[in-house]
Amino acid sequence: MPKYDDDIEAQYNEHPYPEPILDMDQKIDLGYQQGSCLTLIWQRLFPEKEYRDNLNILIAGCGTNQAIYHALKFPKSQHYAIDVSETSISHVRNMIEKYNIKNLIIEKKDILELKNKNEFDLVISTGVIHHTKDPQKSLNILVKATKDDGALFIMVYASYLRMGVYFLQDAFRYLDLKNTKKDIGVAKRLIELIPQNHYVNKYLDSAKVEDTTIVTSSQDMHYDAGFVDTFFNARDVSFNIDELKILINKSGSYFQGWYDNMFYYKKLFNFGAIESLNKEYMHLNNWELSDFTQKMSPSSGKFSFFLRKGKKYENRFFEIEELTASTYVQKIPFKLLEHDDDSFLQGVSKNIEKIIWLNIDNKIEDILKKSNEVISKEGFEEELSFNNIRTVLHHYWKEGKISFSDR
Repeated sequence: MPKYDDDIEAQYNEHPYPEPILDMDQKIDLGYQQGSCLTLIWQRLFPEKEYRDNLNILIAGCGTNQAIYHALKFPKSQHYAIDVSETSISHVRNMIEKYNIKNLIIEKKDILELKNKNEFDLVISTGVIHHTKDPQKSLNILVKATKDDGALFIMVYASYLRMGVYFLQDAFRYLDLKNTKKDIGVAKRLIELIPQNHYVNKYLDSAKVEDTTIVTSSQDMHYDAGFVDTFFNARDVSFNIDELKILINKSGSYFQGWYDNMFYYKKLFNFGAIESLNKEYMHLNNWELSDFTQKMSPSSGKFSFFLRKGKKYENRFFEIEELTASTYVQKIPFKLLEHDDDSFLQGVSKNIEKIIWLNIDNKIEDILKKSNEVISKEGFEEELSFNNIRTVLHHYWKEGKISFSDR
């Protein structure tokens, strides 16, 4: 068996991850999208900028597919991708040759070896730095590699939903199970035998929800490399909200926002009828609200978020007062309008909410004007004010249904 400098390198050489895609162009034609797709996340990455796809992009820990996807999907952008797995890199090189790709450079390199400074418009590192020898130093290096007006899209493991994963990792070590074909089979059988109330089952249930057109997380218990990545990983750490806050604060960057606000800001309870509780709840900052939401309803096994190098980008749009008449509102793809059982806004009916939803993808002032025109035409007695509509839209934003931008 070949010798490797690190157990992580050995793991991903023997079990390349994710499952390699051999027909990426066809997958893209059929609607396949990576969660890091520029057209999906632009407003959340760069709410102050007009869209463009001629970027200089670093993909740190590209695995088998991410770099090829980006190079094919965004041919005007230049891509530099690194990974520690020679198996993954070999697959990427084969795809570069197959598609005659000219806008992608791939190298075998650890994040800790990067020397780039203020070079990249966008840095993507999803599911990587928690596997490195020093996650803090790794993030610091990625921030230094980013231009001052650039952005980072980062994903690290969250501890809230992964408790059962770590329980099983320890249990499999007690039995001296390895990431061999035979032992993987034994581990899978053991998981089938564990009680239904085991912590890991909530994680596994979340992994079963798979949309084949978009990849935002592993969701890959169906093949051995994904199983190994979860239960036999050579090195991984996870973070709670306080630990994530420290990680970011020490990196020289600022937290701009979550990939999906739903996991962290979604209303779980109607505190409106209890004034003292509602007052405390409404005064929670973004970190406190995120931690509260996950501790009351654990649903996140990962943190996906956007970082910027300027303090002016910190916690964009978390405070409703930041929304102005000229703020632009966009629907997030794949998100639908759903209503809570409890009304979150007194005096605005669900019919009015639907009217507002149909007029999104405009400036707030235009949404207000168009919505009121429909309201008047339909004969509703209600008429929306700016504060009404701003409250509705900010609620949608916390539910992860829309994004805001300055353009």
